[in-house]
Amino acid sequence: MTTSRTTRGRAAGFTLIELCVVGVIIAAAIAILLPRTTGFLARGGMRSEARRLAALARYLRHEASRSGKTHYLTFDLGADTYWVTVDEGRGRPAEARTPLGGAHVLADGVRLRDVTVHGRGRRSSGRQQIAFTPKGECDEAIVHFSDWRRGRVFSLHIKPYFGRSDIYEHDFRGEG
Repeated sequence: MTTSRTTRGRAAGFTLIELCVVGVIIAAAIAILLPRTTGFLARGGMRSEARRLAALARYLRHEASRSGKTHYLTFDLGADTYWVTVDEGRGRPAEARTPLGGAHVLADGVRLRDVTVHGRGRRSSGRQQIAFTPKGECDEAIVHFSDWRRGRVFSLHIKPYFGRSDIYEHDFRGEG
């Protein structure tokens, strides 16, 4: 004998009106939470890029010291990309033949605002280069990442000695 669940003579389940009400509630929850989530993800993207570059700066300082060759971290501010080159002694840098070779594009929504290198000034367009020497030193530099839509800037301060880099978060919406 087969039995089925029924309620007052009809099959148990959801009515179309009940499904529509649940759909509206879910849509409202998504509409409320989505802007907060995208802001979190964008902030995470900038923070991730700053951390990735801080780690790369530590690696380049070590690698230049180990190999005895000057390494360069070059930024193209118009294309929001960066790449590593190694001075092979011919007077000009050659592309690195490592996984670091080739251009690295910043995460979606993250832009290079400017790069300041001590002694060479600030650039907000074109290219700027940071040198890492075999002595374990590097150019002191500050790299600013931004998401203009969110009003946030992250600064990466690459210090010339001891392999330290500091990351700062700024809010520039109040600036005029």
